[in-house]
Amino acid sequence: MPRHITIIFPGQGSQSIGMLDNFSSGYLDSYRDIILDSLGFDLIDIISNGSEEQLNKTSITQPAILLSSFLQYEKFIKKLKINPNIMCGHSLGEYSALVASQSLNLSDALRLVHKRGLLMEQCQKGSMCAVLNTDLDIISGVCERVENETNNIVSPANLNSPKQIVISGTSDGVELVIKYLKDAGHKKCIKLNVSVASHSNVMIDAIDEFKKELDMINMSMPNHKIIHNVDNEPSNDINELKNKLLNQLIKPVRWSNTMEYINKHNGIIIECGPNNVLSGLARSNGSGEVYSTFSEDFIDEIMSVI
Repeated sequence: MPRHITIIFPGQGSQSIGMLDNFSSGYLDSYRDIILDSLGFDLIDIISNGSEEQLNKTSITQPAILLSSFLQYEKFIKKLKINPNIMCGHSLGEYSALVASQSLNLSDALRLVHKRGLLMEQCQKGSMCAVLNTDLDIISGVCERVENETNNIVSPANLNSPKQIVISGTSDGVELVIKYLKDAGHKKCIKLNVSVASHSNVMIDAIDEFKKELDMINMSMPNHKIIHNVDNEPSNDINELKNKLLNQLIKPVRWSNTMEYINKHNGIIIECGPNNVLSGLARSNGSGEVYSTFSEDFIDEIMSVI
């Protein structure tokens, strides 16, 4: 009986200079015209030769990770000719999943996530912080306290695993939550190197403009089941799908719940993209067989189990 296969696509934080180095220059050149027409700049050159500061800019990071993830997917899917049962992505990774499932074409997707990044950059500056080994109820309670006591926005943003929850909001709001948590004995709070408060109401000003962008994009229903961040369910139609992408800007990424959904199938999980951040999170959520295209031995490893 064929193994159940889930493919997961990473979001921001997985990028690195040179993450396309395992592709030949000729292969990458075949995509340059598409990229230039979509973005108006040479994204491949930035990924290969740019600075970390340039690549880490949200409006560059998002199309860069999407491109890298899609090329990784195309490379191994052609070689192995497998048919995934489920796809999902962490935040931005949802767009990679939509391209891989032929819901969005690559050109439209690059343009869309670049615009998404620009709109996020235009919102009020903020910060994010990973809180380790602390229950969600405690974190949520402290966030609510800070919001009630001040005019700041702060809330759980990435529910990555039972032991890792990322909060997001205004810089002052996040700092105050960290203080209250540490005062209560919850010491493991790690600030992230970002200035965009993803998945919080700080992003509310991006909603209307991004809706216009989504409405202009031609999308079809995915040819694989995609589990969305906001509710851990697939969409029934295009309008619902677009609404979930829109709400993802201000709603938390319920990744732990997504992994719980995936784990019920007791199958193989493949992280498709640069780095192996989601592979670590999968294991933190109790997943068994997890493989990453980032591994040099990926093809041999996956061929031995499918």
